[in-house]
Amino acid sequence: MNTSRQAELAEKRRYWKQHLSDWAQSGLTQIEYCRRHELNRHRFHYWKQKFEKQQPAFIELQFSGKRAAEACDAPLRLVVDGRYQVAVERDFDPVALQQLIGVLSRL
Repeated sequence: MNTSRQAELAEKRRYWKQHLSDWAQSGLTQIEYCRRHELNRHRFHYWKQKFEKQQPAFIELQFSGKRAAEACDAPLRLVVDGRYQVAVERDFDPVALQQLIGVLSRL
Protein backbone atom coordinates (compact mmCIF):
# COMPACT_ATOMS: atom_id res chain seq x y z
CA MET A 1 0.00 0.00 0.00
CA ASN A 2 1.47 3.39 -0.93
CA THR A 3 2.20 6.10 1.61
CA SER A 4 -0.60 8.45 0.56
CA ARG A 5 -3.19 5.65 0.86
CA GLN A 6 -1.84 4.73 4.30
CA ALA A 7 -2.02 8.36 5.40
CA GLU A 8 -5.60 8.61 4.11
CA LEU A 9 -6.64 5.48 6.03
CA ALA A 10 -4.89 6.69 9.19
CA GLU A 11 -6.76 10.00 8.93
CA LYS A 12 -10.10 8.18 8.52
CA ARG A 13 -9.34 6.06 11.57
CA ARG A 14 -8.52 9.17 13.66
CA TYR A 15 -11.64 10.94 12.39
CA TRP A 16 -13.98 8.08 13.31
CA LYS A 17 -12.23 7.29 16.60
CA GLN A 18 -12.73 10.90 17.64
CA HIS A 19 -16.42 10.85 16.66
CA LEU A 20 -16.99 7.56 18.46
CA SER A 21 -15.27 8.89 21.57
CA ASP A 22 -17.29 12.12 21.43
CA TRP A 23 -20.51 10.15 20.92
CA ALA A 24 -19.75 7.87 23.90
CA GLN A 25 -19.39 10.93 26.14
CA SER A 26 -22.37 12.79 24.66
CA GLY A 27 -25.19 10.69 26.11
CA LEU A 28 -26.94 10.85 22.73
CA THR A 29 -28.25 7.93 20.75
CA GLN A 30 -26.19 7.00 17.70
CA ILE A 31 -28.90 8.28 15.38
CA GLU A 32 -29.18 11.62 17.17
CA TYR A 33 -25.41 12.08 17.30
CA CYS A 34 -25.14 11.34 13.58
CA ARG A 35 -27.97 13.74 12.79
CA ARG A 36 -26.40 16.57 14.80
CA HIS A 37 -22.99 16.03 13.22
CA GLU A 38 -24.29 15.27 9.73
CA LEU A 39 -22.72 11.81 9.69
CA ASN A 40 -23.88 8.82 7.69
CA ARG A 41 -25.31 6.52 10.36
CA HIS A 42 -24.40 3.37 8.41
CA ARG A 43 -20.79 4.48 8.14
CA PHE A 44 -20.83 5.39 11.84
CA HIS A 45 -22.07 1.88 12.67
CA TYR A 46 -19.45 0.32 10.36
CA TRP A 47 -16.59 2.11 12.13
CA LYS A 48 -18.04 1.40 15.57
CA GLN A 49 -18.10 -2.33 14.82
CA LYS A 50 -14.65 -2.20 13.24
CA PHE A 51 -13.11 -0.66 16.37
CA GLU A 52 -15.05 -2.98 18.71
CA LYS A 53 -13.57 -6.01 16.94
CA GLN A 54 -10.11 -4.67 17.70
CA GLN A 55 -10.73 -4.55 21.45
CA PRO A 56 -8.33 -6.88 23.24
CA ALA A 57 -9.74 -10.08 24.66
CA PHE A 58 -9.03 -11.02 28.25
CA ILE A 59 -7.19 -14.25 28.86
CA GLU A 60 -7.17 -15.92 32.25
CA LEU A 61 -3.63 -16.72 33.35
CA GLN A 62 -3.00 -19.78 35.46
CA PHE A 63 0.29 -20.60 37.15
CA SER A 64 1.37 -23.76 38.91
CA GLY A 65 4.10 -24.72 41.32
CA LYS A 66 6.88 -22.26 42.13
CA ARG A 67 5.74 -19.82 39.45
CA ALA A 68 2.32 -19.61 41.09
CA ALA A 69 3.83 -18.52 44.39
CA GLU A 70 6.02 -15.92 42.67
CA ALA A 71 3.14 -14.66 40.55
CA CYS A 72 0.85 -14.11 43.53
CA ASP A 73 2.95 -11.26 44.90
CA ALA A 74 4.15 -9.62 41.70
CA PRO A 75 1.96 -7.24 39.72
CA LEU A 76 0.94 -8.33 36.26
CA ARG A 77 2.45 -6.12 33.56
CA LEU A 78 0.53 -5.55 30.34
CA VAL A 79 1.82 -3.91 27.19
CA VAL A 80 -0.90 -2.28 25.09
CA ASP A 81 -0.20 -1.74 21.39
CA GLY A 82 3.53 -1.88 22.14
CA ARG A 83 3.33 1.67 23.51
CA TYR A 84 1.84 1.58 26.99
CA GLN A 85 2.66 -0.51 30.04
CA VAL A 86 0.11 -1.10 32.76
CA ALA A 87 0.94 -2.72 36.10
CA VAL A 88 -2.02 -4.59 37.56
CA GLU A 89 -2.13 -5.52 41.23
CA ARG A 90 -3.82 -8.68 42.52
CA ASP A 91 -7.06 -6.97 43.54
CA PHE A 92 -7.62 -5.06 40.28
CA ASP A 93 -11.04 -4.18 38.92
CA PRO A 94 -11.36 -6.10 35.61
CA VAL A 95 -14.00 -3.71 34.22
CA ALA A 96 -11.82 -0.66 34.90
CA LEU A 97 -8.84 -2.45 33.33
CA GLN A 98 -10.83 -3.29 30.22
CA GLN A 99 -11.95 0.33 29.90
CA LEU A 100 -8.38 1.57 30.37
CA ILE A 101 -7.05 -0.76 27.68
CA GLY A 102 -9.83 0.37 25.34
CA VAL A 103 -8.94 4.02 25.88
CA LEU A 104 -5.21 3.39 25.40
CA SER A 105 -5.75 1.38 22.22
CA ARG A 106 -7.75 4.25 20.72
CA LEU A 107 -4.97 6.81 21.28
